[in-house]
Amino acid sequence: MLTQIQKLLLLISLLLFLNSCGSQSKLDSGASLPTNNPNSPINDTPTGEFTSDEKDFLYNLFITEYYWAEYTPQPFDTSPYLEPQNMIDALKYSPLDRWSFVFSTDNYNSFNRQSAFGFGCYTSYDVNNNLIVSYMDIASPAEKAGIKRGDIINTINGEVATEELFYSIQDERGKVGIFGITRAGESITVAVAAQYYSYKVSKGDIIQTINGEDVGYLRLDSFTDTATDELEPIFTKFKQLDIKKLVIDLRYNGGGSLNTASILLDKLVRDKDNQVQFTTIWNSSYSFNNESALFETDANSLDLEQVVFLVTSNSASASELVINSLSASYLGVDVVLIGSTTHGKPVGMSGAIYGDNVYYIINFAVANGDGFSNYFNGLPVNCPVEDDFTHGLGDVNESMLKEALHYIDNGSC
Repeated sequence: MLTQIQKLLLLISLLLFLNSCGSQSKLDSGASLPTNNPNSPINDTPTGEFTSDEKDFLYNLFITEYYWAEYTPQPFDTSPYLEPQNMIDALKYSPLDRWSFVFSTDNYNSFNRQSAFGFGCYTSYDVNNNLIVSYMDIASPAEKAGIKRGDIINTINGEVATEELFYSIQDERGKVGIFGITRAGESITVAVAAQYYSYKVSKGDIIQTINGEDVGYLRLDSFTDTATDELEPIFTKFKQLDIKKLVIDLRYNGGGSLNTASILLDKLVRDKDNQVQFTTIWNSSYSFNNESALFETDANSLDLEQVVFLVTSNSASASELVINSLSASYLGVDVVLIGSTTHGKPVGMSGAIYGDNVYYIINFAVANGDGFSNYFNGLPVNCPVEDDFTHGLGDVNESMLKEALHYIDNGSC
């Protein structure tokens, strides 16, 4: 686990993949940005005047600790820029940097507390142009009200369901959405009130393959600080049952805290103490920040033979770090990927605060114990399978999980 420098080292991906139902300092704790959330930083516009001092602060980040600092234009006229993100977009190394961004400290605090506003369910259109529920936060108002993944939303408060209508209702505090839903051919009505809520990011279960083998299933939606508390009882149960094969569902996990990723890796490997999990690699001028996270066996660390990851293009950053780290040759773990190629973000950022804004610019690359870090095109899968919105996450009949269980039984797709 990370034991030395506790700073805000994030592996975040700005993935808007689902639509939702001046002083300088370094942040000193990890965080997660669940970008499927309505409060996603990609939608967050910092408020207040973008002063010349703040512009100088931002430019200094790019010419000093930015991972691709050598490509930062010098000199650079900051005067035309009225918004921080516009200046970031002008400065970043566009051939590779798809991620550097700014958002508010208020939203940082919300993400760190695993809190949000709205219904907590997210939608997309299916091939028939139906508005369907694609995903829900664990313990969200939508989940508690009985909405399920795969529900077709036909009407909202008596009107034809559209994304725009969905947004307008869920953005208004206390507003009740009455959803006319089709589920498995039956029509039902569910009411949900837009509200502030706290959510969980993990669920664990024991499932069986067709051949009757017990397998652990872990759904992990984000690498928040508090996810580590959620993981403890899950892995204690897995340890008690001597689970040897584990399915980890990261299909919607866009990243988060390096520290949380390191702690998860400690749960997945035992008896490899002081061997390298991963190494952060900064630019040559900031190489004194390079640091390796080391394995540390916990009381509930597992002795796994095989780990199967369920992934999509929304699986990014810290999710990819865990997969890449576990794939190091000296660990001897059979790592299998089911789904579609991951996002491709082998880099992370150290958040810097100026006033009410938090600046996340790319600071470092991340390599596994074999030194591999070049997966900008994503990590390829062993078995390509499309996401299945007609079944809940963790349902053994859901296409990706079903394929994972088949692979565990048969050793092939």
